[in-house]
Amino acid sequence: MSLRKYLRKLTHVTLADIWDMAFKPAILYRKLTAPPIISGADALPLLFPQTATELIQTYRQEFINDHKFFDEFYRKTTKVRSRRPDLSGKEFLYVLIRIAKPRIVVETGVFDGHSSAVILQALNDNKSGSLISIDLPATATIIGSTDGMKETKLPPDCIPGWSIPDYLRDRHNLILGDSKEILPELVAQYSPIDIFIHDSLHTYEHMYFEYKTAWPNLSDGGFLLSDDIHWNHAFHEFCRGQRRPYLNLGELGVVMK
Repeated sequence: MSLRKYLRKLTHVTLADIWDMAFKPAILYRKLTAPPIISGADALPLLFPQTATELIQTYRQEFINDHKFFDEFYRKTTKVRSRRPDLSGKEFLYVLIRIAKPRIVVETGVFDGHSSAVILQALNDNKSGSLISIDLPATATIIGSTDGMKETKLPPDCIPGWSIPDYLRDRHNLILGDSKEILPELVAQYSPIDIFIHDSLHTYEHMYFEYKTAWPNLSDGGFLLSDDIHWNHAFHEFCRGQRRPYLNLGELGVVMK
């Protein structure tokens, strides 16, 4: 990266970045060498250049105004967690699935099920597609995964994905266990999958393992998404190895096969 690009990025350094600079210099370096951060709204036209801007906005409004979904979701989460989670960052995920219309979505890491619920609502609105989720239940805090979250373990007597509205469960297949054991056979069984989403253990070895396992089984034009891409350099290295550019949505990375 040229000095000019470094300086341009430094003008957008936040207080969180300064904290990283002092205590987590490797994270700051990855943020500075990653592609510029863009919003979900700006990312969607880049991923779907043939899709009209009006349709993207229609899907976005469809999600925001889905009272049935939000009433049921917030009823569950408020009862169990005593708060209403912010799903505004999930609009991108909803619209992505509405446009891509995947047959099979595979995700690792479910926890309370916020992302799973949004994915399933989009599949429901598509009237097609299934979500297969792999999760090793966080009955205690998991270092490198749930330790960075507001709540670090599942509520008592709750299974992963407990927040998913009941009317969406027909399209969901939840598999409990370690993705290192489950993922290779699963993606081979359902190959080609259309979207793969990593949000489980965020160690370099585990993240790279999931990427390299899912990638050969992705359909052409399919998407690999990863949360927390700045925790280590696995996502950056993987995309470079595949010679594929990726979009940086802050903590979320998106690469198209």
